[in-house]
Amino acid sequence: MTTVQSGPRIAPGPKGAPLIGSLSSWRRSPAEFLLGLQRDHGEIVRMRLGPMTVYQVTEVEAVNRVLVQNHANYVRGPLYELFDVIMGKGLLTTDGEFRLAHRRAVQPVFLRNAVPAIMPNLVAAAETLFDEWERKAAAGEPVDLMGDMLKLTLVTLSGSLFAYDAGPFTEELKEAVDDVVAVMFRSGVPSELLPSWVPTERNRKIKRIHRVFDRLVTEVRETYARTGEGPLIDLMERATDPATGRPWTDQQIKDEIVTIYVAGHETTSVALCWTLLSIAEHPHVQEELDAELADVLGGATPTAKDAESLTYTGMVIDESLRLHPPIWSYPRAAVEADVLGGYDIEAGASILLSPLASHHNPRWWANPMAFDPQRFTPEAVRERPRLAYLPFGAGPRQCVGNLMALLELRVIVAMINQRFRLSRIPGAPLGYGSPVISLRPVNDIRVVPKPRPKPAAPAQPAADAPPASCPFGGGDA
Repeated sequence: MTTVQSGPRIAPGPKGAPLIGSLSSWRRSPAEFLLGLQRDHGEIVRMRLGPMTVYQVTEVEAVNRVLVQNHANYVRGPLYELFDVIMGKGLLTTDGEFRLAHRRAVQPVFLRNAVPAIMPNLVAAAETLFDEWERKAAAGEPVDLMGDMLKLTLVTLSGSLFAYDAGPFTEELKEAVDDVVAVMFRSGVPSELLPSWVPTERNRKIKRIHRVFDRLVTEVRETYARTGEGPLIDLMERATDPATGRPWTDQQIKDEIVTIYVAGHETTSVALCWTLLSIAEHPHVQEELDAELADVLGGATPTAKDAESLTYTGMVIDESLRLHPPIWSYPRAAVEADVLGGYDIEAGASILLSPLASHHNPRWWANPMAFDPQRFTPEAVRERPRLAYLPFGAGPRQCVGNLMALLELRVIVAMINQRFRLSRIPGAPLGYGSPVISLRPVNDIRVVPKPRPKPAAPAQPAADAPPASCPFGGGDA
């Protein structure tokens, strides 16, 4: 006789405390909490965070259902409301036809054939930073790795997409982004419930952030009005609402500019920071990386085409994105009831897809805490389900800038390793900070950039010999 199960199939999870559930554990260390959920309860975990019921989902079939197969049922939801206070109604915070129209409007600059256009700005920004590093190295001064990667990616993004020189503005913008991280992560103190006009510390920070971004948006648009340059701002200024035919409003343009600046450079800089630290702390990885750079580049500045040939460099970056994914979670909310991994999901429940937890799932990643680029050989990749690895998400909401980010990562990692050896100054242990926008290190990372000997210049041809071809690839020099 077969027993038929009746009633809802409830996913396992922590019991939590009365009224607040697991909120205290979440606030103490969100990243460690999510890793512990998977370790202790499995791939579909049910928990309470205050009044909300939240499911962490890392089973690959269930992840695929949420992001791809049944994506229309899973919208941004209440966990994204934290982003609205700064980014307004942009690509990161909206759903439905509004988001789809905005994505279509900006998509052209992020396509594979358009992304290499960032190379002149990227190389110039990197060279400027490296000159500063050499001066500091000569003076025996360390550098702030996270801060410098933020500046580098900010200047690259600004010049490439908006034709706006953010150089003089980078320190102020960096401070504003740091404040964004602070105000978007609520600590639960009563003052956070007060109206926006009450001059609490958080409300003062929010006003200061908006003043900085208002100035940025004004200057970007004034630069475009004067020069007509900047591929992304050009698309925004000419975009229209498909339903009404009207141009985007000033607020819509502002929200998208702020979203691109905050989310676009923050995540790439975090990925760079973790990748460079991982290389510095694994000498065998450094040696193999050196061999590839010497073989492929021969001392030349990489081009976009060269970056495609840096196979091992790409494996190192992929492994860093696995171990330290900058985007650590994708919150969603179930519009209607569904079934994920055999468990019933009620309408209105919040879903947390966590690349951090998925990338540490021992079902697909042996010894998941170890740094091992060999996980990303073509053979190893073929043996895993595709959504066991999702640093940029998947489906219709996959990160619009993923190709640009990967090109930046390969080129900057290559250029830094051609010119420097980095060593971290011992101090506070590495760990995850408060992951709001991205998974930053918890402490400032100070490194010593030791300049490497420059490769010998190629021998000059004899006077009557034909000139050798340019080692830098012609126009990309």
